Amino acid sequence: MSAEERECRFKVSDYYFRLTTEGVRLFSNKKCVHQTFKQVVDGRAECGRSLRDYYTAEDMREHLAIIPSQGNIELQFTILETSAASIEEAAEILKEALGTSVGFSDAVSLLLYDLVVEENKTEVLTKLGLTAEAAARYKKSLKRTKKNVFPIR
Repeated sequence: MSAEERECRFKVSDYYFRLTTEGVRLFSNKKCVHQTFKQVVDGRAECGRSLRDYYTAEDMREHLAIIPSQGNIELQFTILETSAASIEEAAEILKEALGTSVGFSDAVSLLLYDLVVEENKTEVLTKLGLTAEAAARYKKSLKRTKKNVFPIR
């Protein structure tokens, strides 16, 4: 770790941890190269300042309620000091917007939420290279149906 980097260490919930892995997957697919969690956070840190412009306070509070930041899983990563400063600034902006305390790990969670929302708008349609019409038809076929017939062996 260099002087221009900051080590972050949180104890996060299972859902939060899964959000981090989904964030890495989405960011990797967006960049078309394998990414690390550090790269995801560094790449998204600047977006934190504008989250209140894109989401209602109610939606952000709901995200934080569904995916709690606190838990028992250790999450440790290093990010650029400039990214850490941007996230700290975002946490202050979000605190004002949400009317409640927003910690550093909460701000990171909301950055990941933004990535998931942003990428999933088009991912379902483009993941397989389908058009919007084809994706809608395909989605209807993606369901399991119960059958009352059992094959005789």
